[in-house]
Amino acid sequence: MSLRIPRNAQRVFYATESTTRTKPDGTVIRVAGREQRSTTFREAKAFLDGLGVPGGVTVWTERSQQTNAYADRHADGTWWALDRLTGTQVPLPDPEKRH
Repeated sequence: MSLRIPRNAQRVFYATESTTRTKPDGTVIRVAGREQRSTTFREAKAFLDGLGVPGGVTVWTERSQQTNAYADRHADGTWWALDRLTGTQVPLPDPEKRH
């Protein structure tokens, strides 16, 4: 799935699949797999949910010219985000389970 990102986009979300590889010495390392650029978090989340794999979403903003962690998808399908005030991981609510 390829999405066209507008040239003047102020935010770009990068969804990246997390995979592991084993080095010849037996050390397991985490490497990036498939990636998709999106204009919304919903599209990035749908990409990783569609693959059914763990991964992460980062966001690039035009104003700061920086990329920051946004949310992580764990292997069990739950989504977690970093609470920047406390430095802890907090679960993201599932919008389909809201009333």
